[in-house]
Amino acid sequence: MHHWKTTLLLAALQGAMGAAQAVTLTFDDLPTPPPLDTLGGLYFANADSPSYGGVLWDNGLSIGGDQFRVQTSPSPGPLFGIPHSGRRFLTNQGNGASNDSMTLSTPLVLTGAWFGQNEYYGFGGGADSVTVRALNGSTVLASVTLALPETHPGQPEPLSFMDTSVFTTLTGITGYLIDRHELGNQAGNWVGDDFSFSSPVPEPGPSLWLLGLAAVGLAARRVRAT
Repeated sequence: MHHWKTTLLLAALQGAMGAAQAVTLTFDDLPTPPPLDTLGGLYFANADSPSYGGVLWDNGLSIGGDQFRVQTSPSPGPLFGIPHSGRRFLTNQGNGASNDSMTLSTPLVLTGAWFGQNEYYGFGGGADSVTVRALNGSTVLASVTLALPETHPGQPEPLSFMDTSVFTTLTGITGYLIDRHELGNQAGNWVGDDFSFSSPVPEPGPSLWLLGLAAVGLAARRVRAT
């Protein structure tokens, strides 16, 4: 068998297995965002749609800008949150919904996101940890928890990276649940940004396995022939 034929078969196998497509959602390209000094529902910032980047986002999530402050008078209070990139961030604050159990519906694989504590009036921040659970329907497949330290008292915290690449080993993901541990009454918010997703890699079916075995066999014949 000619070497180029073996190469083509191996290339076909690689293509059939498929490299996952990756995307990072920054929330800076939303079509109708609120002003940078205010907070508004993600649904409204996305032109009255819950679908953004291949994900259906919980109606309780909001978009804030890097100039948003809870207290504006008589003197401005601290900023609410710091984006990881760009000028906007995601938060579970506001929009008339519970601060806990924010749902994301998607078959995409969450590989990482950035989270941090917000600040209200300068007397303490929001949640001190965030947990993301990968779901298949209502079944929890796996979870990752990230501590949100308070290293700048009275100010919003820089965001920390949550590595959720363990989710790439899962199959059948239908969405995610974002929970948090609140520090006290009405102190359970978080700031998030730069959610990275990849397309799920399908499990190889019989045809792919046969193609792989054929490629391996041809490669072995090539070795014996040399």
